[in-house]
Amino acid sequence: MSDAYAGYGGLGKPPTTEEVTAHIVIHLACWAHARRYFVEAQSTSPRAAGEVLVLIAKLYGVESEAKHLSPQERFALRQKESPPLLAKIKKKLEEHIPGHLPQSPMRKAINYTLGLWGELNAYLQDGRLPIDNNLTENAIRPIALGRKNWLFVGSEDGGHTAAVLMSFCITCRKNKINTWKYLKDILQRIQSHPASRLAELLPDQWTRLQTTIG
Repeated sequence: MSDAYAGYGGLGKPPTTEEVTAHIVIHLACWAHARRYFVEAQSTSPRAAGEVLVLIAKLYGVESEAKHLSPQERFALRQKESPPLLAKIKKKLEEHIPGHLPQSPMRKAINYTLGLWGELNAYLQDGRLPIDNNLTENAIRPIALGRKNWLFVGSEDGGHTAAVLMSFCITCRKNKINTWKYLKDILQRIQSHPASRLAELLPDQWTRLQTTIG
């Protein structure tokens, strides 16, 4: 899931016949990013932006209702409730195009949303897919706040290592795992653990399997 940065454009393309089809990447766009543009457009186009925001709020209402459902149940609910709302949003955006100058905040919000329309609808394909990237953004907020303090990581490799370790830490927090206990345990195990079973040491599986892993 990404914003409209062009560098991500090729990631979600269907694989060629030579590629492994089991690893198709589904490129999603974030509805929170799209919504943010209309919030900003309210200062100059309050009525038009407000109409779109009301519809987006209804789209999130479906997600609120589906929050505690299984992926299969969430998929079914989305298929029933979300497509009509998405159709209304698209129609409303297209109706507002003639009334706003190309460089106006409202027109930029419209162009951003319609330009990513396929990616913004992709979350409907699977009940496991999120409607936005807020979970990740909240997870990396401490990194953004500390960016000036961590400006120098020593090297490019050091930055990569820091990113990997922070990803593990955030995943542990999400799974309600004691991060120190997890890292200490897997660092002691990893040298002798079979390479074919490394997935067992990922945070989401570690709690369940730690008593049986040798």
